[in-house]
Amino acid sequence: MTASLNPNPTAAGLDEREPGRQILILYEDFAAYSRAVEVCRGLMEQFASTDFDIRCWNFIELADFNCARHAAKAAGAADLILLSMGTVETPVELDQWLDFTFTVRFKPDGVLALVWSVSAPPPATLEKLGLRLGQLAGGLGMDFISLLPDADVRALNGPPMAAAWRTHVA
Repeated sequence: MTASLNPNPTAAGLDEREPGRQILILYEDFAAYSRAVEVCRGLMEQFASTDFDIRCWNFIELADFNCARHAAKAAGAADLILLSMGTVETPVELDQWLDFTFTVRFKPDGVLALVWSVSAPPPATLEKLGLRLGQLAGGLGMDFISLLPDADVRALNGPPMAAAWRTHVA
């Protein structure tokens, strides 16, 4: 799914608009998708003068070669990649896609965010997955953050998401 979102097209003239930002959402299920959309809405409220191009794929779709290829292309240019999930184990499709995608990413910066859609996983699990994703992100010059389910996504003007995002929007 692809959507270009401009939450307030009359808020600024065409000359005043900041360049569009690419967001890729990879989600496990509808609850995870909904949580990622909340995060995007919070960013859109914060950065109202910015256009957003949002692309979404379900983890299961990544098993299809064409979907995986298109998602990898979107990831290559994404300013923000949201991995939204509610289980502690990453599906095989996502693991394989991550290994492939992060070898072909061409954008040298951005933010990789792990978004939890249900209760926080055990600390050891979060640490293990966070370490893996943090290493992937760091190797590409991306920042990595993890948003737990109790985080208020409307309060993104403080750490961690908006701070990381501002670094890459400026």
